[in-house]
Amino acid sequence: MKLPLPLLALTALAAQADPFLTYENRPLGTADAPLLISTYLPDPSLDPAVFSHHHVGEAVRKYSPEKGVDLPGYESPIPGVPAALAVNFGKDLSYVFDTVECRPLYAWQGGFLDFTPYWGDQARGSRVSFDYVPRLVGTLFQKASGKHPISINGKPADADGPLQYIGYKLEKGVPRFTVKSGKTLLRVKITPGKQPLSCHYEWSSDPAAKLVYKEGGFTASGDGKIEFDYQGKAVGEFTGYQVKLDLSKPSAKTGSALFGNFGCATCHSIDGAGGHGPTLAGLANSTVELEGGGTAKADTEYLLESLRNPNAKIVKGYPPNYMPPFAALSDVELKSMVLYIQSLPKPE
Repeated sequence: MKLPLPLLALTALAAQADPFLTYENRPLGTADAPLLISTYLPDPSLDPAVFSHHHVGEAVRKYSPEKGVDLPGYESPIPGVPAALAVNFGKDLSYVFDTVECRPLYAWQGGFLDFTPYWGDQARGSRVSFDYVPRLVGTLFQKASGKHPISINGKPADADGPLQYIGYKLEKGVPRFTVKSGKTLLRVKITPGKQPLSCHYEWSSDPAAKLVYKEGGFTASGDGKIEFDYQGKAVGEFTGYQVKLDLSKPSAKTGSALFGNFGCATCHSIDGAGGHGPTLAGLANSTVELEGGGTAKADTEYLLESLRNPNAKIVKGYPPNYMPPFAALSDVELKSMVLYIQSLPKPE
């Protein structure tokens, strides 16, 4: 349906006047006007124990709607975290709040999200890849681990079952999230910290209760309220979706860009942390235990085979049909990814 010209003009003016409408592939909020986005969000190799109440996606058979029959092969589940909210204060702080687990998942600085693979190339007006998960931009400094970090009067917040997400209220543009644990309402507000790689937490309860926060070796407590600065450290660098690559010859630099482009950090950490897939830190030339027994040396041939056909050798403790094959990549791209993996040191 075509709109009359005057109405088209009004629509454009309304879009320009609304500070929360953006067509930027790398949107940014500010400290005074944070940006909040609800979408599939990246999973930077979080501890699987964090997702104790999430349903785990499974690979399904490919299907032809035209023929009404199954096809050979499997479709991998969409990677990332559904039912989550991302909040950005410009380059000072970004964080993700999960509405199923009712807790913050991770925080980073230096940027926000790159929506290029989802929103597309503005010059062409179409997607550059079939992808639903934006890429992180910046330095990751906090990752959730284990179960819910809050205990109430000596009991874990989720001791009596999953917490219930109530919603959030904007306070001068800053969201304060409310969740319910039994008969207790928990509220949390997160803002930029005073130091680099830090953020400020405000947890409170209604009615007032003895609160204890424990996560990542950090502990804080209070009666009815906890307020503290969390000082983190760099645990990952993310550069968003990299479109331009030098494919003249294999290089670890190109492999690093491809690692980001394909969202490999969603399952594979580079710092030794656990995740949906085995860590890549120190993997090269190590001895890998395999499902069904036996071992394999993670040499160049093993790494190339794992990229082309991930089901050829399944690492012990991980499911088959989860990682998509990258057999369609060129030799330069595959060898570049191998060089990048081989450049990753063992975790300290």
